[in-house]
Amino acid sequence: MKRRKFLRNSAAAAAGVSLLNTGFVSRRAAISRDIGIQLYTLAKPLSDDFTGTIKKLAEFGYKNLEFAGPYYFSTEEEIKSNPLVTFMGLSGYGYHGHTPNEIRMMLDDLGLVSTSAHISDMSLKHNIDEAIEAANIIGQKYILSPAFQGQTPDEYKAAAELYNGFGELCIAGGIQYGYHTHNGEFAVHDGRTLFDILVKETDPELVCFELDLFWAAVAGVDVVKLVKQYPGRVKLLHIKDIDKEMDVPYTTFDPVNAMDRLMKLMTKQTIIGEGAIDFKSILGQVDDAGIEQLFIESDFPPEPMKYAEQSVTNLKKILSSI
Repeated sequence: MKRRKFLRNSAAAAAGVSLLNTGFVSRRAAISRDIGIQLYTLAKPLSDDFTGTIKKLAEFGYKNLEFAGPYYFSTEEEIKSNPLVTFMGLSGYGYHGHTPNEIRMMLDDLGLVSTSAHISDMSLKHNIDEAIEAANIIGQKYILSPAFQGQTPDEYKAAAELYNGFGELCIAGGIQYGYHTHNGEFAVHDGRTLFDILVKETDPELVCFELDLFWAAVAGVDVVKLVKQYPGRVKLLHIKDIDKEMDVPYTTFDPVNAMDRLMKLMTKQTIIGEGAIDFKSILGQVDDAGIEQLFIESDFPPEPMKYAEQSVTNLKKILSSI
């Protein structure tokens, strides 16, 4: 059997086992039951008190935790240059000094799961085998690249080749690889967005997507139209709200040269359900689009714990009304 065909069959089998193990009868029903949060949202509380913060998230009603790096298998260069670590002065990050086995035990004790982790391209290039091993111990199904800073079609084509390679290695290790979007992917070049290029140039069996709804709103994306256009490619959503629609869409994602602009945009994020995003219409597409996971997230909320508690309450209300 050819390698690519074998990998595709393995991916299909793994997906089937995943659905059976998590009791998915309806994706929407499962999502409503197992709302997650991207732990990047609570970087400072977690750094100050990792165990206590995780316990509070369980009390708020979260069931699924998405981790964010850097990790013990990341390079020293990445850890020292990580903007989250340096900007917020964090003493803890990634798995916060815990081994994957210790994380798994903690989650099991609290009735939680972790089905995904954001792991940078740099970390995956450096030590993807250890990243996959950690993911399997914890019980994660997805490893996701959190961002790409390319600006041109050629850069995105090159990224697609890299991501197909990550995808092959992940599938061989029992993990699905994916890519998390911002706003830059929706810049238009010759009638196509960079996201269109990334979707076309990546193998659907090897690379899925996590669509960030706030950054999609910044870029002026019609999310319902997008997930209908690419059924089965978007497997995860980052649930983030925007205070009001953009007067003019902004499709530049360049943290190196335009970080001030991006930070200003982040102040437009608000508690889920208190902004302008039509979550009911988007989440109504879950079953047809093949979306399997929802993670609430915010970039640097001023009151992280309040944001986490109120957002999950509001999201549950939205889901129950669909």
